[in-house]
Amino acid sequence: MTLITLPGGRRMTPRACLALLLLAAGAGLWTALPGRAAQPRVELKAREFLYEPKEVTTSPGTVVFAVRNEGAIEHNFVLEDAGGKKVVEIAVIEPGATAEVTATLSPGPYIILCTLPGHRQAGMVAAVKVPP
Repeated sequence: MTLITLPGGRRMTPRACLALLLLAAGAGLWTALPGRAAQPRVELKAREFLYEPKEVTTSPGTVVFAVRNEGAIEHNFVLEDAGGKKVVEIAVIEPGATAEVTATLSPGPYIILCTLPGHRQAGMVAAVKVPP
């Protein structure tokens, strides 16, 4: 019987080596299947009266928005498409809190804004670009 010597002095039959190789290859394929990749994540900071960064680019599909309120007052998060239609919203983000929301985005421009009285007018907006 032919044995293959592995590093460390261990020995395996060719059939066992082939089985191990196929198992490893299969595991690699499983992790590469569509839908198994992590969702894109956009992290924003909310302060008086701005979002940082002011502009982000992300890919089409499902995107997680994580918003940390580093300000001293409440803020919210509204994502609108180019036509002004609300896509998703976080109603209130308390000072010091982080909130997340998931959106499904098609290619195109979007705007993030805080709709609490006076916040948008004070400049609390950011742009989201989703290229094709």
